[in-house]
Amino acid sequence: MGMRMRQMPTEWEQDVAEMYVNARQLFRPNTTVKTVLISVFLFMIAIGIATWIVHSVLMTDGIFAYLPSGVHDLYHAHPSLSIVMLYAIVSFTASLFCFKYAVIGAIKLYQHYAPEEIRRRCLFMPTCSEYAIMAVQKYGGIIGLCKSYFRLFYRCKGNIYQIDYP
Repeated sequence: MGMRMRQMPTEWEQDVAEMYVNARQLFRPNTTVKTVLISVFLFMIAIGIATWIVHSVLMTDGIFAYLPSGVHDLYHAHPSLSIVMLYAIVSFTASLFCFKYAVIGAIKLYQHYAPEEIRRRCLFMPTCSEYAIMAVQKYGGIIGLCKSYFRLFYRCKGNIYQIDYP
């Protein structure tokens, strides 16, 4: 699969993007390290509660009896280790559903703390961090991150103002 070549932006596109880049107000989200840490803590508590519920359901509803005998042996030999493994499985599964929001939170943390001179280097409309949030919202965490990476490290070079939406 070959890469598609982008055409040079028109003069109008360059003018619009240049006005946007030079006149825009920097948006600083309310996200702080404290709010991120609180969110992670609450996520871990929610995972703990979900693990307890899954464990209770497995034990009380007789579902445990349908699991392979190796699981029974592991549980009876190392019950604490079994709970930790169940916690890991539940947290991994939940992380798959929350990955998109974690990525967006990290980008907003960057937008909050990055110095103005770094944030103003972008010559695109929307800026690279705005593009990353849009791409993650549109395509999901993994594909959105790949698109953002490609734009940041391969397209965001030179001195040409451009308009580029995900």
